[in-house]
Amino acid sequence: MLNQYTAITTKIRGMRGKLLKKEDYLNLSYLNSEAEIASYLKRHPGYQHVLAHVVENKVTRFELEGLLNSSIYEDYNKLFRFANFKQRKFLQIHAITYEVIVLKKFLRRAFNVADIYQEVGNEFLDFLSRHSRLDLETLQNARTLEQFRESLIESRYYRPLKLLENIQNPTLFDYESALDTYAFTAIWQEKNKLINKKERKTFEKIYGMQFDLLNIVFIYRYKKFYDLPAEQIASLLIPINYRLKPDKIQMLIEAHNQDEFWKIIETTIYAKYVEDFRNQSSLDMFYEKLMDEVIKGREKEAPYSAAAMYAYLHDKEKEVALITRIIEAIHYGRDKARIQQVINQKLG
Repeated sequence: MLNQYTAITTKIRGMRGKLLKKEDYLNLSYLNSEAEIASYLKRHPGYQHVLAHVVENKVTRFELEGLLNSSIYEDYNKLFRFANFKQRKFLQIHAITYEVIVLKKFLRRAFNVADIYQEVGNEFLDFLSRHSRLDLETLQNARTLEQFRESLIESRYYRPLKLLENIQNPTLFDYESALDTYAFTAIWQEKNKLINKKERKTFEKIYGMQFDLLNIVFIYRYKKFYDLPAEQIASLLIPINYRLKPDKIQMLIEAHNQDEFWKIIETTIYAKYVEDFRNQSSLDMFYEKLMDEVIKGREKEAPYSAAAMYAYLHDKEKEVALITRIIEAIHYGRDKARIQQVINQKLG
């Protein structure tokens, strides 16, 4: 395993050197426009290529955010080109998440929520043409929900979306949930086909804990903010159980109040995190921090494994998400001290 991953781990180490430092985020927080942000990032080695042709004083927020997202897929492509046959199998599984991201962007256009070209850079479309079996040309031409569904008729995503026809007036939320649930299930199933036994421990710990924690967050949110009935909550959850067993999930769904909810968590493998859950101002923030802990811990335990690739892509995705949040805050004139507070919360 050491020899197999030595080369790509060295490659990842070099790519990590191009990630932003905390000082960079703070520097961004002092800027006043998309043009200034583009100019700053254009000089940074991690974004020189994707922003090379940007005209700073003409770039829009959506265009800039789309190009930043494309840098994730550019880095994925770098890893894929460098990886050996076995390492590519892991990357192919991870690519399902990116495939669903772009599907949801096309879906929002079908619902007249967003224009795809405001959000997706050419690198993303190039990524799909290289790593996806989707009919990209037909998908790009889809302007209605019916056209969107028909563009997927030869893909694995058609069946889960077809099932929504049994629901009266399905919403964007229903469609996005169906895509997410299918993607998570497909990822979990693909591991048995594409990854050898030595890699499964890494895969199952990272993805398994992610699915458990997402289900905890989903149940909490659906009960607290949407007051959904138990049957509907159950239908919206990821149908995978790692360390959070079905009986515990059902108990969480049926909990009458928050105290009962947390007491049930205390009877699970996640009991040691209950106080952290309660003390976090944001459940999403806690989820992010715990996933960071899981991913970094697995990378430390198995540095010459698929964990190194997953950890890098995770950190790159987080970086782009934080830059995007800073761009949006500056666009809407948010207080710079508040932006810096968010940066400190995210980075410690």
